[in-house]
Amino acid sequence: MCSEETTEKIIEVVRELPEEEAREVLKFIEFLRFRRLAGEDETAYLLKEPANRRRLLEAVENIRKGQHVEAKELLPDD
Repeated sequence: MCSEETTEKIIEVVRELPEEEAREVLKFIEFLRFRRLAGEDETAYLLKEPANRRRLLEAVENIRKGQHVEAKELLPDD
């Protein structure tokens, strides 16, 4: 969430832009907000079931400890 001060600065900047550019900036901000909310919803869904929650938290802990971690090259270097 943006702080009130950040929000005010964004509004100031957007007001200085030509109307079409301001509209595009506001669309982009809305897109970012939606994307963040969608990610939060997905995480909440995955953590809702006790079995999923246990498995996910265990996986996070394994990564922190460096256990059961295998590095794989996803794309070849060209």
